[in-house]
Amino acid sequence: MQSLTAVDFSYNNLSGEVPATGQFAYFNATSFAGNTGLCGAFLSPCRSHGVAASAFGSLSSTSKLLLVLGLLALSIIFAGAAVLKARSLKRSAEARAWRLTAFQRLDFAVDDVLDCLKEENVIGKGGSGIVYKGAMPGGAVVAVKRLPAIGRAGAAHDDYGFSAEIQTLGRIRHRHIVRLLGFAANRETNLLVYEYMPNGSLGEVLHGKKGGHLQWATRYKIAVEAAKGLCYLHHDCSPPILHRDVKSNNILLDADFEAHVADFGLAKFLRGNAGGSECMSAIAGSYGYIAPEYAYTLKVDEKSDVYSFGVVLLELITGRKPVGEFGDGVDIVQWVRMVTGSSKEGVMKIADPRLSTAPLYEMTHVFYVAMLCVAEQSVERPMMREVVQILNDMPGSTSTSMDVSLAIEAKDNNSPEKPQHDRPHDSPPQQDLLNI
Repeated sequence: MQSLTAVDFSYNNLSGEVPATGQFAYFNATSFAGNTGLCGAFLSPCRSHGVAASAFGSLSSTSKLLLVLGLLALSIIFAGAAVLKARSLKRSAEARAWRLTAFQRLDFAVDDVLDCLKEENVIGKGGSGIVYKGAMPGGAVVAVKRLPAIGRAGAAHDDYGFSAEIQTLGRIRHRHIVRLLGFAANRETNLLVYEYMPNGSLGEVLHGKKGGHLQWATRYKIAVEAAKGLCYLHHDCSPPILHRDVKSNNILLDADFEAHVADFGLAKFLRGNAGGSECMSAIAGSYGYIAPEYAYTLKVDEKSDVYSFGVVLLELITGRKPVGEFGDGVDIVQWVRMVTGSSKEGVMKIADPRLSTAPLYEMTHVFYVAMLCVAEQSVERPMMREVVQILNDMPGSTSTSMDVSLAIEAKDNNSPEKPQHDRPHDSPPQQDLLNI
């Protein structure tokens, strides 16, 4: 073949690179005319991707599939990393946008508060927001309440009225009121940071599995302490603060089962009215605790809180929830009136059967206070200062029939009695309760 100096491969639809060595060095371009797929040597230069394409084309189907899957996996990894980076940048931006207002010396920052906002930290949900439990770097345990957005879509409570109210609430210091430690906010969300109450709410304890362990002495103590907290809001704050949503779930218990009033002053913002008017377009309070006059006045005042507190006292005596246990349309106040005829002597018919023993004179006295608080007419209800005084002014055990500590019998608890037929003729009507 070394003597071969001429050859004709023209118009054979050949492709590939023509070598430049050996006998091919003696050939010229006319030998390969009409083969547009050829390159190299004395022809047009070969493109590099052509080699790569040729190499790829030479791979087996399995190799091609593995190569494609590898490239796809790398693309997913890079995309995931980009998303995580974007989230990290967004979180950092949000953290910079948060403002933390402290109402006392705090050993944590806004980032520590935001770290509490995880589903596994949720300890309560309700109309007033979601509550998270969080441990701070210094060891303190706090409760963080995330308030729902009210008003325009996605807007937080950023109006002047709400901010001013929070500043007022943050300055309140009383033994029986939950302390507001701080307030964190950005353009979309408001967070309230409270001291943490290990034993939860009175409602959860009283109406849960632990209710049987809540004996009368503790219940009476809780009643007095909660009354003192409300009394402070009504009579010792300037201007006076209405709670607007007094209920057993808003009375929290610390490690020693000491009562602390919570969520005071927020209802008017959480229910859609941030104005200064006492007339509210949405319901003020929780079902079963709302004073009867609200139905036609749509106004709340101190006596509205007093009525709600009276319902809480009836819960402590009976161990029953305000609604849902007495038939359609009947709440605990109506049920108690039917069973007892509003007479102090009927308290044994409604007493919580889980109570082992209780001084009759104490339970009768608390029942008397409760019935004063839930009077139909608001003018007949006492002020909270009077409620505290009456609760503390316990009749002495030397009084007639008042010195006997007896077991609670509740065999008639589930059979409401009609007051008009079953009440003894000498049982005093409701207004006679004032002559204790």
